[in-house]
Amino acid sequence: MYQVYIVDDAVLTRKALVMTMPWDRWGCVVVGSADDGERAFEEIVKLEPDIVITDIRMVHVSGLELIRRCRAEGIRAQFIIISGYNEFEYAKAALRMEVLDYILKPIDDEELQKAVEKAVQRIGETKALSAERREQEGEIKSLLLEYDEKNMNAYLRGALRYVRENYARELSIRDVAAHLAISDSYLAKLFKVELNITFLEYLTRVRMRRAMELMRDKNMPIYEVAERVGYRDYRHFSSTFKKLAGVGPKEFQMRS
Repeated sequence: MYQVYIVDDAVLTRKALVMTMPWDRWGCVVVGSADDGERAFEEIVKLEPDIVITDIRMVHVSGLELIRRCRAEGIRAQFIIISGYNEFEYAKAALRMEVLDYILKPIDDEELQKAVEKAVQRIGETKALSAERREQEGEIKSLLLEYDEKNMNAYLRGALRYVRENYARELSIRDVAAHLAISDSYLAKLFKVELNITFLEYLTRVRMRRAMELMRDKNMPIYEVAERVGYRDYRHFSSTFKKLAGVGPKEFQMRS
């Protein structure tokens, strides 16, 4: 159920909103109401409702000030303003605070119902996006296995560190082995015996995890992401990414 909180200093308006709106239709329930912004703020912080419908002019704390305080506290509710004042400055201030809708009194039931429907739709989209982001964070963590390096062979520990520091350039097991002054065959054996993966698999996971982090910036071109994590061939990067993440890099970036 989506939780709704109502703020209005007019008793009849509050009662009408609670009693006459078909809240069940949208899977909503009114969890509280207040006649002033001060009390409303305290309860909204505690209840964290999904939707807040508030008057704009009230005693002590105005509707705009209430929204400003809520935003400062990290409250991400969908706010709908109802007001008897058709003033441009109010509407402009409301837009700056990402208010969903600004409805004039006397309230038109159909207009308010459309605003609530819009709020419910937006909440659903936001929750779906949050779920996708959480899933991607699982994907990112799974790409790089966490190893207990305390009891690890010193050469292998040094190899992992060297890869994490130099993944962005062309890197082979021979380069790492030369840096450690050991044979590449010995290093390959360490990866296989102690980690049960190959050197290339580890290097690829390090690169892909970093690529996923970079793609949180939706404005960064995919070819630039590829170059930053050590791939000169964009097509190779794209196919490797899709094989590990299950989706192509562009789709992943759009979901992030």
